Amino acid sequence: MLNLEWLRTFRAVYRTKSLSRAAEMLRISQPTVSQQLSTLEAHIGQKLFTRKSKGVIETNEGRILNTLISGAIESLEEVENLIIQDQSSIKKMITIGISSHLYKTLLCPQLFELGDYVHVRFGTKSSLITDVEEGNLLYAIIPDEQNTFDIICNPLFEQKLVLVSTPDIDLSPAIKSYKTDPASTEHELTHQKWYAHDAGSSFIKLFWVTVFDKKRPAVVPNYVIPNEYEVLFQLSKGSGLSIALLQNALPFINDGTLVEWPIRPVPLRKLSLISNKKNAPKETTEKILRLLQRKS
Repeated sequence: MLNLEWLRTFRAVYRTKSLSRAAEMLRISQPTVSQQLSTLEAHIGQKLFTRKSKGVIETNEGRILNTLISGAIESLEEVENLIIQDQSSIKKMITIGISSHLYKTLLCPQLFELGDYVHVRFGTKSSLITDVEEGNLLYAIIPDEQNTFDIICNPLFEQKLVLVSTPDIDLSPAIKSYKTDPASTEHELTHQKWYAHDAGSSFIKLFWVTVFDKKRPAVVPNYVIPNEYEVLFQLSKGSGLSIALLQNALPFINDGTLVEWPIRPVPLRKLSLISNKKNAPKETTEKILRLLQRKS
């Protein structure tokens, strides 16, 4: 198989008519140029240049080879020049991973501000960490912190769980009585329709553990949809309650389709932006942090 470097070296020698000038053009040593040229000639089985006292002259076979490869080599050189430019789309590309749960509310509103070339990948926490470590992603947004040899971790903000309902449900009396009679508040909440993003009701359980003194909830979700954002969207079209991440619930709270009921703060976890230590540009990292922390 032909080595592209041999052809590139041949092309440089053909253009300069000199092994030494070709070496300067390619930024390699003259012996390397001579070796690659000899290897190419041996591979083809034809003499490509005749050595003279002041350089080289191409043979007929050399002229034919140059005609065959010149267009392809020039195209590759144009690609190389484009990549080297500061405005290259490859250099400007941002690859970032996030869970599908968070994308719509956290990253989607900021996507266009990140740049003209942004590639998003959905994944689990462990898969996103691996992709950043191996250089398949420049960035990922994950819960908690992660520091390894190949990763830089930047804290974003703390996620909170909130109780939300549709506007037709008035929980004011139940919320008001929580401090003096939490049992009545609990009773009122258990008799509502509940929406959850997983069958295990992990958010609901954590809410009950925190708010009602480590009791397991007597709640079986009526509707289970495997995406935190889509749960809230479905709830906004019906009637009931849900425990949700504040970041996911805010668009619905702000447009009035859902109502937040503050009982007691329920911190869940911290979000972090992790970046590949070797490949992620510092200025790009700072830009992403500014945008996402502004969102919080």
